[in-house]
Amino acid sequence: MIAGYAGKFIWVNLETGMITEETPDEELLRAYLGGYGVAARLLYDRIPPGADPLGPENILAVLTGPLTGTSAPTATRWTIAAKSPLTGGWGDANGSGFFGPALKRAGVDALFFTGISPKPVYLVIVDGKAELRDAAHLWGMDTYQVEDYVQAELGKGFEAICIGPAGEKLSLISGVIHKKGRAAARSGLGAVMGSRRLKMIAAHGTREVPLADKEIVQSVRRKYAKQISDGVGSAKFYSVTGTPGYTAIGAKNGDSPTRNWGASTDHFKDPDNLSFEKLLKYRVKKEACWRCPIACWGTSKCVYEEKTIEAHQPEYETASAFGTMTMTDNYPALIASNDLCNRYGLDSISAGGCLAFAIECFENGLIGLEDTGGIELRWGDHVAMNRMLEKLALRQDFGDVLADGVRIAAEKVGEASRPYAIHVGGQELPMHDPRFEPGLGVIYQIDATPGRHTQAGQYNNPPAYPSEMPPYGDKRHEQTGRGKFVKEAACLVHTMNSAGLCLFGFFATEYTYMPEMLSAVTGWEITVEEVLRIGERIANIRQAFNVREGINAVKFDLPERVYGGLPLPDGPTAGIRVEAEAMLREHLGNMGWTLDTAIPLPDTLQRLGLADIIPDLW
Repeated sequence: MIAGYAGKFIWVNLETGMITEETPDEELLRAYLGGYGVAARLLYDRIPPGADPLGPENILAVLTGPLTGTSAPTATRWTIAAKSPLTGGWGDANGSGFFGPALKRAGVDALFFTGISPKPVYLVIVDGKAELRDAAHLWGMDTYQVEDYVQAELGKGFEAICIGPAGEKLSLISGVIHKKGRAAARSGLGAVMGSRRLKMIAAHGTREVPLADKEIVQSVRRKYAKQISDGVGSAKFYSVTGTPGYTAIGAKNGDSPTRNWGASTDHFKDPDNLSFEKLLKYRVKKEACWRCPIACWGTSKCVYEEKTIEAHQPEYETASAFGTMTMTDNYPALIASNDLCNRYGLDSISAGGCLAFAIECFENGLIGLEDTGGIELRWGDHVAMNRMLEKLALRQDFGDVLADGVRIAAEKVGEASRPYAIHVGGQELPMHDPRFEPGLGVIYQIDATPGRHTQAGQYNNPPAYPSEMPPYGDKRHEQTGRGKFVKEAACLVHTMNSAGLCLFGFFATEYTYMPEMLSAVTGWEITVEEVLRIGERIANIRQAFNVREGINAVKFDLPERVYGGLPLPDGPTAGIRVEAEAMLREHLGNMGWTLDTAIPLPDTLQRLGLADIIPDLW
């Protein structure tokens, strides 16, 4: 057995019900670690080009990393991956909470699902043994009801991920939910799970993850846990407020997109209504993922429209997606929006973008009351917003148009609506404005899962990393050279995600944490240079997946509002245009990819041990 791994991949043929086991090869694990690194390599090899993302040839993967479930601080992450029905290319989403450690401690590193089940099913894994069970009684339940079923019927110690009604109805902006609100939401993978009639995956186990040297692991753990407790990097920010601590800040400094990216933050009503102090009025308790020393999240409770709602507190992305984007500064309304997304299984970033698109279409007369089921959509009308959000989740009235994202919605509404459909490559953009931090423009465009702020560390590196990268949002008028910093940041994050670490822990410890902990857990001698090389290899196999699907990110039609083709006349980012083409060329040159098509060059692939895919791309 390889240290750091359970030593088992499980393959489930949903069409036949056959379950088989596979022992992962050490060479594969050393090259790609786990998570979406391993997924990208295996799915590239086993999904035929041109496969329908919602058809039987697509493969759905759920994976951990070598650090998941160990004593490494913040090693709680799990990944779901498949060909994305939202973008048509590579898709993955990252989840937190307790499921990743539970799956790993149940003796499984990764699950792979092929085929389509003739009826609703769920998978249970207990101490390495997997079993498909009938899910007819679960089909139609929301994610909260499924979680209650797991705790009541499967028993204490089981952790589960599931889809809600949005995934069952194949919404292309649906995600996968754990613990009533820990979401792996991006890329539309809830629809992939729904297309297979796979409602839930539950795991339970008590096995310890094998370690190469337990004493060294504990020593490394103590060293970096102390850095977190001492407040290194962003540790205090995440432990004191979590991402909600940034909601009011972003609504003031120009980072939060406002009124569907069409206005500056100067026009937002009252940012202080979204302060963390205001959120604390509704806080029930502070929460942490499995054995995490940061404890960045919590639950909230409020009365909204005469209904008591108790749910996860809205993270920054969610609060901004339904806040500044729709001109709403009412925390109970945002808690209600978050509750609806978690309950029905929606990506809150994409859902907020879809609602902002709908409001702008309504205000400009492109849709009317006959389309919306009688709902009058206006900026700041949060009651109407949440009524339409529920229609989106259930595919009712205009919600059916919105359920597949703004790109498809604009095709249905008509050409006049296209400026209001804010996306890159089909995926709605997160709540960080490239006019505030221009480096994000490159990340949104060129990552294999476009429109993702967490990729390349949101244009940040971990503490003490030797780099001249300018601080986030600093000197944004000076854009030349910014593109060259994306490669290292991206490679570090690809390795971090594939190892099973949390981004917040990554930003709360010095950069040496990842190679030291990986070396201690696996017994491999992993240096910073190898961390970068593994990440670069993962970046190239993900990119190769997209190239083979005919996707050329260089030619993406970038939204003018986001990139400053129509500069804002006022506010913190007034007059800024994002020099996207120049920065992209810098990044592509660093990556060793062609400047006109973003295809990895043969020399690049050869250097990274990917010579076998050169004939596919060239």
